[in-house]
Amino acid sequence: MLMASLPPHKKMLFDDNQVSLSRIQLNNRLTLLDDQDAADLFKIESLLHWSHLKNDLDQAFVQQTIESIATIDNEFIKNIIIWRLELRIILATLRMRHQGQKTPPAKNIFGFDYWYFIITKYWDEPDLGLSKQLPWVVEANELLITNQSFELEKFLFSVVWEHYHRQNFGHYFNFEAVIIYVLRWDIISRWNRNNKELAVKRFNDLVDLGLQNIEL
Repeated sequence: MLMASLPPHKKMLFDDNQVSLSRIQLNNRLTLLDDQDAADLFKIESLLHWSHLKNDLDQAFVQQTIESIATIDNEFIKNIIIWRLELRIILATLRMRHQGQKTPPAKNIFGFDYWYFIITKYWDEPDLGLSKQLPWVVEANELLITNQSFELEKFLFSVVWEHYHRQNFGHYFNFEAVIIYVLRWDIISRWNRNNKELAVKRFNDLVDLGLQNIEL
């Protein structure tokens, strides 16, 4: 009933010029969840909401996320959280190197021994030795070192969007489908908010440029 009440997302992220329903409307529909599912959804949203994710590698956040994962019984939810946490860790590592850090960050802020081993071994390689497992790293690094911050964020939105799309296969009218729907709704909402902020900035830049040509 809940999934049937939600307007479907478009297949491509950038085809959605606005969210199909407001957060208030979405929350009203989510009241159909039972208490346990509602609590699990709140937990995953609090960890993965796009606006909560910072660019730096925060040991406290990594540790808090890993501790939260241990309290979740649903393997699907665990895997979604782990994937996003790994993406954040690797991206933050690329940023550290781009900012001039000569050696990998300390092991205790990684959270995952596997990635730490590879990144330490291939620290001086553009892809950190990860491109076979994570093809997105190559383009992300290129956008980062060329200081294309807006294009980088757009690219990361698309990477996460496509990952959620793949995870949605086989889940259409269950709780897992609700999770994916809400997380994709968050991406659409954040992307459209970024577009509006960029439009305002461009307008202000044009105004400032015009004022430079006016003699007072």
